[in-house]
Amino acid sequence: MIRIIIIVVVLIAIGLASIFGMAAFSPSLLPNAVLNLLGVTVPPEEKKAESLGRPTAKETVLIDIDPLQIPLFRDGTVDRSLFMHLMIEVRQGPDADLVNKNLIRIIDAFLSYVHALNALDIKPGVNDRAFLKQRLLVKAAEIVGPDIIVDLLFVNIFERPFN
Repeated sequence: MIRIIIIVVVLIAIGLASIFGMAAFSPSLLPNAVLNLLGVTVPPEEKKAESLGRPTAKETVLIDIDPLQIPLFRDGTVDRSLFMHLMIEVRQGPDADLVNKNLIRIIDAFLSYVHALNALDIKPGVNDRAFLKQRLLVKAAEIVGPDIIVDLLFVNIFERPFN
């Protein structure tokens, strides 16, 4: 009988300790009534920044980048060429003007990044188009700022061996 009482008391102590621990370290998991009982102040909810979401096609403009022929090197010689024709989708107005002003810098960042990606032999590298698109979007965002470029569209992308 004493063993059962000891087990029940230990379980109650563990339960109370876990409730106090949750109140101290992750109060968002407990209901406000329990937090008020424990005397823990409820942290104010952070207002999430309203994301503009994906704009409609009428709200955006496509900026065409001339097709790029990028030589890919291996062992100091040109191994193959990557042909990329891209379009940058941005919101109309000041965002489009900003991207057009920095278009040369964006193209330079794309070329430099593709060369570095190939030279470092990073996997998945230039063969994984989704990875390449994501990384090029990050590179463009470094130049013009976050949330300016809506999407990067591949019009045409392919590789040819260099002969």
